[in-house]
Amino acid sequence: MSGFWSKVGEKISQFLFWALDSHPGKLFGTSIGFFLGLLFVTLGFWRTLVLALFVVLGFVLGKRQDENKDISTWIERNFNKF
Repeated sequence: MSGFWSKVGEKISQFLFWALDSHPGKLFGTSIGFFLGLLFVTLGFWRTLVLALFVVLGFVLGKRQDENKDISTWIERNFNKF
């Protein structure tokens, strides 16, 4: 039985490598859509929306940190409007 599962794992990994090489946008979009669908079903719309906003905020702040830009000026510029 373990030979069966190793063959299945090998086929899945071959498919994923092919899809990543040939269609990275489709693979990424499908994965994100599947993940968001699971979140909607398990958490509900509003909780998923709040989680997505925190993920985007974390991405933006992390990107600025990676680019060695000052985070505090970005926060002051974007949140001092309120």
